[in-house]
Order: sequence, then structure tokens, then C-alpha cells
Amino acid sequence: MKLLLVSHRGIATGMRSAVEMVMGAAADQITAMELTEEQGIEGFGKSLEEYILSWLIPGKKGLILADLRGGTPYNQSEMILARHGLKSQAKVICGMNLPMIIDALFKDMDLENGDDIAAVVAAARDGIDCMDLGVQAGVSDDE
Repeated sequence: MKLLLVSHRGIATGMRSAVEMVMGAAADQITAMELTEEQGIEGFGKSLEEYILSWLIPGKKGLILADLRGGTPYNQSEMILARHGLKSQAKVICGMNLPMIIDALFKDMDLENGDDIAAVVAAARDGIDCMDLGVQAGVSDDE
């Protein structure tokens, strides 16, 4: 599935670079767009809207992964999809991390199926852990 990563400066391009390091050419399915101080909210929104409208032509679907719920990249993505009636062609998921991106990249998702979206969110959550928490609880990976 084609992915669009949106974030504040450095995060989206860093995530794409990490995917390229781990997964190689699969990263070609990822576009990264970032809000910068120089570009500002208005410039970012305009660039994002132009990209989304050229990307989500009729019949195309995709997933937008944002760094932060309520942040400008997330808000702009949601507003653009709503304004152009594209919510059936793309969804925005916030809190992106590397496990989420890799999982989403290789899924053939039905964006109207809440279970498919929930699985991507679950992959992100499952990628968050602290070994010391398991040790404190007396849990071991060796069991």
C-alpha cells in the first residue's frame, strides 16, 4: 500500500530512511512530507493538498501516517481529505512508529474495514515495550 508520512521537521524523512535501511526498495512506496519553520503552516498545507490531490486520483487509495494527534500535519491531512471528499480513499493514523509503517506497507487493506485500520494501530502499540517492565512483573521472554 502506498503511504504518506506527515510530520514536523525530520521525523517523516527519518522514518522513511529507516524503512529503506531495513526493507530496501519497499521504501519506494513511501512519500514523506514535513512541516518546517521556513515553509510555515500555510505553505505546508498547500504542498500537502497538491500532493494528496495528485496522489488520490479516482480508484487510488492510500494511508497517511502522522507523527502527532492534533499537530498541524495531522490536522491538515484530515481537513484536506474531508474538504475534497477523499475520506473513503485515505485514512489518517497518528502516532507513527517504525513497526506501524512496516506493517502498513505490506498490508492489502480495505480502508473501510475498521479491523484493518485497528491492526495497523495494534502493530504500533505492540512495538512499544520496555524490557525492565517485564522483569519487574516477573515475566521472562524465556518462558
